[in-house]
Amino acid sequence: GERYALLTLFPPTGTAVAASRLPREVVYVIDTSGSMEGLSIQQARRALRLALDRLRPGDRFNVIQFNSTTEALFPSSRPAGRADLELARDWVSGLRAEGGTEMRGALEAALVGSDDERLVRQVVFLTDGSVANEEDLFGVIRQRLGDTRLFTVGIGSAPNGHFMARAAEFGHGTFTFIGDVREVEEKMGQLFARLESPVLTGIEVRWPEGAAVEAWPPRVPDLYLGEPVVVSARLSGPADAVVVSGRRGGEEWRASLPLGGRRGDGLGVLWARRKIESLLDSVHGGARPDEVKAAVVALGLAHHLVTPHTSLV
Repeated sequence: GERYALLTLFPPTGTAVAASRLPREVVYVIDTSGSMEGLSIQQARRALRLALDRLRPGDRFNVIQFNSTTEALFPSSRPAGRADLELARDWVSGLRAEGGTEMRGALEAALVGSDDERLVRQVVFLTDGSVANEEDLFGVIRQRLGDTRLFTVGIGSAPNGHFMARAAEFGHGTFTFIGDVREVEEKMGQLFARLESPVLTGIEVRWPEGAAVEAWPPRVPDLYLGEPVVVSARLSGPADAVVVSGRRGGEEWRASLPLGGRRGDGLGVLWARRKIESLLDSVHGGARPDEVKAAVVALGLAHHLVTPHTSLV
């Protein structure tokens, strides 16, 4: 008796790609604690040098290292000019692994940036360390994120994958896991290739007036080359068309799409999975665990899903 919809945004291809890239402000955060000693810090340094080489005129950047303390290369982000890039390469080459793993200071420093709306602001957070103070760090992200997009990278077997995946989700970015430190340069190169090609930002979905809609994710992430964005929704009431808008190359972009195309089974399950994830995450924001559990159980039973509170026998 419910109606569900799946909206997918595809990035441009072919000749439209070259004209789609937007200028960025990128902050690279690297863990230089003692556990990064050896191959991990060597690969991380190479990955950062690769990132610096890929910056283009019009971009801004900064580099932050953290261990027991936090240190930024510049007081604030700088234009990606030849002199500052050369200074950054030398600074990165001199990074050494020592001390403990204190993430909060680095996260706070990275989430302070430019107010220039023309720039897509990205933070790339690279660490091999475990995270114990999840609630504290989630609070920092909620309070300071603004229009920043947070991309987390976990190296080796030690990272707290749950925290890093959820931090990236809260930060409207992605989580990259690198289990083999020998793959750091390759996988970071793939990540940088995506991040340097944001083609649609500030995406908003306006559903028909008069229709009660519950959509996930509530805030749509940016659209990058080679990486579609998917929104799932439950609707009630009249709903003939949906309007999608955003900014592309400094100009407003808008499209009206008819609802009620091809019918398909399973859309409700996709929506329910996304809502269950959001409910479980809401505990970090202060939601009552007993109320969250009751809501998750109801969704799990209604859609026949395995959750932390339901199972199939």
